[in-house]
Amino acid sequence: MKIYIAYTGGTIGMTPSEHGLAPDAQFADQLMQKLAAADDLNHDFVIKSYETLIDSSNATPQDWMMIAQDIENQWQDFDAFIVLHGTDTMAYTAAALSHMFEASTKPILVTGSQVPLYKVRSDAMNNVLGAISACEHQSPGVFLYFADRLIEGDRAHKAHTSDWRAFSSPNLAEYGRLGIDWQWRDVSPAKSEQAMRIRIPHMEAGAVTILPVFPGAQAEHWQGLLNDNVKGAVLLSYGAGNAPDKDQALLAMLKEATDRGVAIVNVSQCGAGSVVAGAYAAGSALVQAGVISGQDLTYEAAFVKLHFLIGLGMNHSAIRDIFEA
Repeated sequence: MKIYIAYTGGTIGMTPSEHGLAPDAQFADQLMQKLAAADDLNHDFVIKSYETLIDSSNATPQDWMMIAQDIENQWQDFDAFIVLHGTDTMAYTAAALSHMFEASTKPILVTGSQVPLYKVRSDAMNNVLGAISACEHQSPGVFLYFADRLIEGDRAHKAHTSDWRAFSSPNLAEYGRLGIDWQWRDVSPAKSEQAMRIRIPHMEAGAVTILPVFPGAQAEHWQGLLNDNVKGAVLLSYGAGNAPDKDQALLAMLKEATDRGVAIVNVSQCGAGSVVAGAYAAGSALVQAGVISGQDLTYEAAFVKLHFLIGLGMNHSAIRDIFEA
């Protein structure tokens, strides 16, 4: 099997610097040496270290596009792809790739580590080797692999800052778990019958924003967020999709934005569960303001999906249909 590994940056390849941990340009060579020393890895590896390594806290939609274009350029020459990425925004990148490589016919794995490779107690090689194992089983699709868990790319959520198991899949069972052997979730045959599409639209930084709901939230808190350049927003609501329904100025701001074509998607602040549009009066007011239900998506997935659909040129009505299908 020919496996392409793209080192984009992140904790996995960092080393100490006078300003703290920073991406190491020599990491690709170090990883190749470790893979070459593994007797049971009978694969052809190509490791590409990006010219400008990314601390994932600085990642933008342009970086999602760059990674996707890199994979597309290598598509015919490799059987599987692994993207090494920082954990802070790994879930966003995995979600973006899952949209840009819809129903992928090859494995695309996004992984990284909580502790850099150079340290003795690091999860780096366990995660790299686990991602390789997932490729060996040739599970097609885009996934985030971390701490023995294989999560569908648009379902991953960064759930812990310091635990080895940093990512969860709050509203869908993990695709696979790696112990001594793999344990797989039953997957509907319909998914595997979808035709693959590679679509890498232009996605602008700043096209999508996040609107936090909190006790005492007022229209002026969101005024700068819903500026004229914004085309989409993720509304982080309470519980099953609720927000203050007594503040007419706040509701009027949402209605004005949706009337001018801004797609506002409602997702819950809760760690798991789904938005149920209109279940409560406080949620019904959002529906009347034109807010779209994000159902059980994580905020990372909703944020990326909005970027993707807006990048494809879809209008508010088409975006609503896709989110609420």
